Amino acid sequence: MLTCRPKGLVSTSMRLLERRAALFSAVLLGAAQPPLPSRAALSGVPDTATADELAAAYAAGARADGGRGANTMIRKRAESGVQRVGSDSPVFKPGAILDGVRSADGSTVDVSFAYPKEWTVAGGPNLDVRDVRTSDSAYLLAAPLPSGQALDTLPRSFFAELLFRSDGKYGAYGGVDDFAIAESGVALLSSPSGGEQPYRRLSLRFDVLTYNQNTVRRRALVSATAAGGSVYVLVASCLGSRFKEAQPALASIQDSFRALAAPRRLRPGPEDKPA
Repeated sequence: MLTCRPKGLVSTSMRLLERRAALFSAVLLGAAQPPLPSRAALSGVPDTATADELAAAYAAGARADGGRGANTMIRKRAESGVQRVGSDSPVFKPGAILDGVRSADGSTVDVSFAYPKEWTVAGGPNLDVRDVRTSDSAYLLAAPLPSGQALDTLPRSFFAELLFRSDGKYGAYGGVDDFAIAESGVALLSSPSGGEQPYRRLSLRFDVLTYNQNTVRRRALVSATAAGGSVYVLVASCLGSRFKEAQPALASIQDSFRALAAPRRLRPGPEDKPA
């Protein structure tokens, strides 16, 4: 709970720290971290990996490093629409992401979610975590909120186009088949300011093509919300055959996701003046 203080006694930086601390504490309250096996980063995937293991890794968003004669598998990093504000690590602590991203209106949005601490955080600009061994993963997508639309009225096609774009994680090797929304709803979640913010919750299934044109069934739990003129979509997914086992961890990731517009400062206030 945020503490009320007399106006002018709290600096801008202190307000931001308190706000982010409140945001992150909300994540930790609902974050379960099941004891999943750890695995090195993608570059550590052994040459002895089987075809099925490689297919699962690439279906999870893994990228070839070019050192295994896999030229046909090399592709650019998946585009997510996420523009991180800073260059520092987004990892608040093992098992927790807390970062600032740029929204469509140019403001900063604080995003956070929890994940099993044994998972690997991908390098680069995307907010992407995964267990390469099992192909479980979670990653953030961002797109402008269509004009005249609200979060609860966004059509199925908006999410399908965002998830399966040709330069994204799942659409790079061809179209996606048998895409279906198993469940859909809107949850009102409390924010550090004391208000409520809607989050669209979806349960998906789809068949995705891997680099070798095999079809892999995946299941995903999605949480989406709007802030700063953008829609932020967190996708927690696994192979279809693992859904029963992985569902508790994916649901925990889905529940932990928050995206909140950071307060804007139009001009300096009295509290910003040097002592």
